[in-house]
Amino acid sequence: MSHFLPPNDPRLNSVSKEVPLADIPSPEIQDLVDLMFKLSAGQRGDPKRRGLVGLAAPQIGEFKRIIMVDIGVDTTRREWGELRVYINPQIVDRSDELVTDREGCFSVDKHVCGLVPRSKWIKITAYDRAGNLITEEHHDYSARIFQHEIDHLDGKRFPDRVGQHGKLHWVEEDQYPEYRLQWNAWPNAFPWDGWLAMKAGKPYSQISKIS
Repeated sequence: MSHFLPPNDPRLNSVSKEVPLADIPSPEIQDLVDLMFKLSAGQRGDPKRRGLVGLAAPQIGEFKRIIMVDIGVDTTRREWGELRVYINPQIVDRSDELVTDREGCFSVDKHVCGLVPRSKWIKITAYDRAGNLITEEHHDYSARIFQHEIDHLDGKRFPDRVGQHGKLHWVEEDQYPEYRLQWNAWPNAFPWDGWLAMKAGKPYSQISKIS
C-alpha cells in the first residue's frame, strides 16, 4: 500500500488533468498503466485483504485522468471480472434512477464506509492504452465503480457523495462480514466532522478523537 496517498492527504481533493492524446503511447503513461494494473491485481490476489475493483491515478499520487475498473465483478464480490484501463473517461449519459449501496475506499480511512446514491446505468467515453476512442454502457455495480473512480479525478471521494445528512459508518476490520449483511441498518456512525477533518489533512490522532 506504500504507493497510495494517505487518506488525509489534501492533494486527493485536486482535480486531475487530462492526458494529451499524443502522450498516451509515451513510456510515462504506459508505465503508469502497468503500475495501476500491478497494484490492482496485487490486492485482488490476497483473499485475506479487501480487493480492488477500481483504482484512479490520483490515489497513487499521479494527477492524470486515468482509471482502472473491473467491468465484470460479481455483486457478491466473490468472483473477480476483467480489469480495464480508461484514459480521460467521461460520463456522457446516465439514468435518472438512483440506487443506494455501500461503498468503501483505500483513499478514505479503512474503517469508514457509507451509503452512496449512484445512477443505475451510465454511458462513458474514454481512450484505451493504445489511444483508441471507446464508448461503453455499464449497469449496476460496474456503473457504480465508474462513478466512484471518475469522482476521484474530480477531487471527490464517496463521503462527499454521502453528504452531511447521509449515512457514514465506522466498521472495525473484524466486522466486515457482518457489515456486508447489515450495512443498511449499521448502528456505528462516523461523524461528518470526522470526514471534514480527514479531508482537510488533519493528523490521524485528531481524526480518531473526533470519530
